[in-house]
This record gives sequence, structure tokens and C-alpha cells, in this order.
Amino acid sequence: MKQVFCYLSLISLLFITGCHDNTPPKTAAPKAIQVGIIIPIEHPAMDEITQGFEDTLSANLKRPVEFQVMRAQGDINLQRSMILQLQSKNIDLFAPIATQTTEMTASMIKDRPIVGLAALLPDSARTNSQLALVDDEITPTQTIQFIHAIYPEKKQFTIVYSNNDKIDPQVKEAVAAGAALGLQINQRMITALPDLYSVSQSLSPQTEGIIVLKDVLVVSGIATLSKAADDKHIPLITSDDGSVQNGAGFALGVKEYQIGVEGAKVALQILQGTPTTDIPVVKMTHLSVFINKKALALQGQDLSAIQKQADLQHYAIVDVTGDRLGAVK
Repeated sequence: MKQVFCYLSLISLLFITGCHDNTPPKTAAPKAIQVGIIIPIEHPAMDEITQGFEDTLSANLKRPVEFQVMRAQGDINLQRSMILQLQSKNIDLFAPIATQTTEMTASMIKDRPIVGLAALLPDSARTNSQLALVDDEITPTQTIQFIHAIYPEKKQFTIVYSNNDKIDPQVKEAVAAGAALGLQINQRMITALPDLYSVSQSLSPQTEGIIVLKDVLVVSGIATLSKAADDKHIPLITSDDGSVQNGAGFALGVKEYQIGVEGAKVALQILQGTPTTDIPVVKMTHLSVFINKKALALQGQDLSAIQKQADLQHYAIVDVTGDRLGAVK
């Protein structure tokens, strides 16, 4: 009987202990921040920007983050639909890439922060939206002066550009900068990607080089212009490293991945509570010269002239097809 009593007492003690478990309740995991990235058209440069943005924000944000990447494939209507789709998903922050994509996003989204990557808009665009910007543009004058320094003997170039409000004033500036240096810069505009083929087949026999500014539509079809430059043995000069990877000879510009890095730093400030109105436009000023040695050879170009001018301007030379050639000075 005594043994039975002890057994019952032990069971009661265990029951009471269980009822007074002091283990703290599990806390719910913090909700993931939702970031919508809008890519206007497929191109390696867009992927580099996206990667830099995702890597940096994921590494530095103290909360989980989920990225929803939308690719508009060059279709404006699809892009508009994607922005609305992201809005309906209660995205916490928008990260459109390129000026036109950022402009459309800012016109449609007023109640959530936007970080425009590789974009430049007037101050008025920031007045009625929560917009911050990372500007990667170098001036067309800088580009033309650099080209002229490399090729002082050349007198005629062709600039190929798309029909949009952002590019038109840049083309005019490039033409004016060329005229000041005694260069004739012929203008060839496209309205759709297939136009590049007809442009490439009808270049003036007198043209001594092809120039492309930071133009999303033209750059997405750079292989077509690369083939024409190879066939004519003339330089194809662009403004981003992605187009050089795809066949341009060289470009003066900024690293696309770094654009994403700088954009993520801005996004981090916003997500930590800094109003977009307190964040100045980020200017990308660290320029590099990107080269494709194989393309330069096919286009009959001498790397030494490019290297000389890069050294004079304290630009690093970056071989996108191989090892880095120059150090940042």
C-alpha cells in the first residue's frame, strides 16, 4: 500500500511540474520584407544590377527579404501590368531598373518607396512620390571627348539610338560635342529592335565608328551592331560592360553590379526609416574602361591607344573577357 501511495505521489508531482513549465513561448519569425524588381528588357547588364542589389540588401538587412523579379521583355504594356501586379501584392519597396521604367513606376505608385536603379529623373518627379535615385550616367560630352582622344584622326561616326525622351537630348549633346571637336556624328534612330538590322546594313561607307549611349533598347540588340562593326573593321563603342561582353569593342562607364550595390544601400536606409526626401540622388562617378580583346581584334582596333588614354584619365581598364589589366588609380 505504501508503494502504491508513493507511485501516485510521483505522478502528481510530474503533473504539477508540467503545468508550471517556465519555458518561454516561441516568438514568431519576423515577416520578410517584400521587394519588387522590375527589369524592362533582357540583358546581362540588367542581371548584373539585379545581382548586386540582391546580394547587398540580403547581406545587410537585419530581417529576411524576398525578391520578386519581373521581366517586361521590352513590352511597355506588360511592364505596366507587372507594376500593378506588384502593387496588389503589397510590395514593401519597388526597385525598377532604367529611367523609363522608374518614371512609369513613380507615376503609378505613390504610397510606397521606390529606388530607381540606373535612372535619372527631374526633381519634380520626386515631389509626388517616395522616390530615390541611383544615377549611373556619364555625360555624352565625356564619352565623345574620350573617343576623340583615342582616335584623333577619325572624322565621322554614327550614333545609333532609340526613340525615347531620355535619349534624344543626350544624342543632341553628343552631336554638339563632336562638332566642337571637328567630328561629324550621323544619327540613326530606331523605334523597335528589328530596326537594328536595317541600320547595320545601311551604315554610311564613310562612317569610321559606331557609338551607343546608355540606351536599353539598342544595347539589348548589340550583337547586330557588333556584327556590322566586325565586318567593316570599325570600332563599336558603348557605355556599359554588358554590351562589351556581348561584342562591343570597349565602353566608358560604371560597373553594373556596383549600381545594384549602391541601390541596395539606399534601400537599406529607407527600410530602416529614412524618408526618401532626405536621401540625395546617388551619383556613380567611379568610371572604368571595359574592353573585349576579341572584339577589338575583329574590329581592327589597337588596345594600346585605349590604354594610353585610360591611364591619362586615371580610369581602370577592365577586360570583361579575361583578367583585369589596370588598377584603379
